[in-house]
Amino acid sequence: MRHTENDLRDLLTERAEDQDGDLAQLGTILRRGRRIRRTRRAVTAGVAALAVAALAVIGLPLRPEGAPVAQQPVDSARVEPPPGPEIPATFEVRLGAEQFDLPLIHSERFGTLGRGRSVTFTPTSTWTGYKVVCEDPQAWVVTAHRLKGGERGGAAARCGDGLGGQHDRLSAPADWLERPQSLQVWVFPSDAPVLEVARAVRGCRKTGCDESALISGLLDPKVRKRLEAEVGERPGRWAVGIYDRPASSG
Repeated sequence: MRHTENDLRDLLTERAEDQDGDLAQLGTILRRGRRIRRTRRAVTAGVAALAVAALAVIGLPLRPEGAPVAQQPVDSARVEPPPGPEIPATFEVRLGAEQFDLPLIHSERFGTLGRGRSVTFTPTSTWTGYKVVCEDPQAWVVTAHRLKGGERGGAAARCGDGLGGQHDRLSAPADWLERPQSLQVWVFPSDAPVLEVARAVRGCRKTGCDESALISGLLDPKVRKRLEAEVGERPGRWAVGIYDRPASSG
């Protein structure tokens, strides 16, 4: 139970009169009570100030709204992925007396291996070239594209061998400059079971399955389809660059 200062004064006055005591002691007692109350208020305020300072030091918020900074989600859009393998700015062409560099006109980057990709571009001449670069130089690369007369051309090699190629006036299809064209590219990991798949699909014997036989096997659509099923899609960065002359130089 709490008592006010008036209650305390009345009580002390009553007791002092009953016992014939000196009323002067009443003032002393009241002053002492006031000092005690002031001291308690000062201590309470000091404890509250220390609590606020402690929260500020450890980094907790002083108001309930708003989560602590450490709990706020990270903006993933600001995290940029590594650029991957570098795409050359030019492609060197050497065909007999013809020797020149083709500038880069289109490029595409990919982050997985084990499945075919189609790269679509608009050629500007009949000298269109391409270059495939990989993060793993030992990865297997296969390309396929159209040739003149409706035939299919392509190449297969380890990526680090500098796989690339280009058309010329004799090999480019008749409609090469009439519409967008495409290049199909497959990049398989270096440990892909090319030998086992080529042997199973083409009946290749172990003694006859050297690297050249594996490359010819990769050009077989049946081998590539089987490899896609065996390998699945795996992480791995690679890129394709398309190169061509200015349209006026066709």
